[in-house]
Amino acid sequence: MVIVVGAGPAGATAARTLARAGVTVRLLDRSKFPRNKPCGGGISLRVLERFPYLAAALPRIATHTVSRLYLEGPGGESTVVESDCPAAMMIRRVEFDALLVELAQEAGAEMIGGVDIVRASQTASGVALESRDGRTFEAAVVIAADGVHSVIARRLGLNPGWPASKVALDMMEETPVTRLQATRPDTVSLFLTLTKTFGYGYIFPKTEHCNLGFGCKLDYYLEELRGKGKEHHAVWVEEMKQKGFVTGETQKDGYKAFPIPVGGPLAKTYTDRVLLAGDAGGFVNAFTAEGIFYAMTSGALAADAAIAAIQAGDFSEAQLRSYERAWKAAIGGDLEHSVDIQRRLFNDSGRIDQIVRAAARDQDLLRLLIGYSMGAVRYEELRNYMAASAVPKWVMNKIVSVFRFGSKGTATGSRTRPGV
Repeated sequence: MVIVVGAGPAGATAARTLARAGVTVRLLDRSKFPRNKPCGGGISLRVLERFPYLAAALPRIATHTVSRLYLEGPGGESTVVESDCPAAMMIRRVEFDALLVELAQEAGAEMIGGVDIVRASQTASGVALESRDGRTFEAAVVIAADGVHSVIARRLGLNPGWPASKVALDMMEETPVTRLQATRPDTVSLFLTLTKTFGYGYIFPKTEHCNLGFGCKLDYYLEELRGKGKEHHAVWVEEMKQKGFVTGETQKDGYKAFPIPVGGPLAKTYTDRVLLAGDAGGFVNAFTAEGIFYAMTSGALAADAAIAAIQAGDFSEAQLRSYERAWKAAIGGDLEHSVDIQRRLFNDSGRIDQIVRAAARDQDLLRLLIGYSMGAVRYEELRNYMAASAVPKWVMNKIVSVFRFGSKGTATGSRTRPGV
């Protein structure tokens, strides 16, 4: 028996992987599905390469692909890239997460909703879990995919708590297009808008909804915006209206805020009989704040490690260390680079504007930068191009100092806002 706690993308993917391998698996979640999940809902299309079975399942829900991306720096410098193939996919988490749970159940996983785990302990024969209503569950292995404030990670000493400097707060709404809509439904708009250390805005157009949000570091929020998040969000929406990016009105009762770990994976994502996946382990791109692809990947790899442990009859830390090796090989480089880029880039508005200006002059650099931000381009490809770029060396030196670690389309530089 393996128990997966948390039925988001990480947990549902882990449960499906386990069930397809013939493992008895229970998927526990405090909610009953479908349930709403605050999230921008943008996914890199590389998710279809890593999880090809999704292609046949996605027609069950509303999806919207975009091929035009707009990027704006803090000083108003902007540029646009247009691709002749889809660059990103927009989904609603209420639908997407329910779909992943359905796929896990179809593979043989048992889903139990309404289970809010509040205690976890290791025993000689497994891991014991207790829910708020007093129910108990026990399994030989537990995959904890129970979110950024994972009870299991905290109870078992893997995460004493995220520092405010390593958490971003995303303040957003998902509103029907009958009320609020993007001026360009074919365009994802990204705004690198510094607060003190980290800030971003976005507009994600969907089939029947528009997601619009603003994110900042939690420490900045606590210092400057505590108790004023809804008002700040309304101001952001109004600014987007005045600049011509959206039309309509904000849906105040649709405002939601949610934390995202942006400090990179935890120092340790496993212990005896326990593996952490998704936000519980810190598997989020610290530069783009995109977590769905990394959640699903970490969930699948955690399931693989659990299957190997079952086959070996060994559930020790030494055996489960294979999970860390696997995720580091698959996504560790991406996540390590993203933390360094966030730290360097979001501390200097001048650097961001220099990068946007350089990209506007160089179509290939622009394509690579946008592709990297959407998860479609590997860091190494971007770094290698910049090293040989014809863009003035003083600009490239600035960029390379940020990106210091190790789709066909046409790009156009622009200072014109897409809604005007």
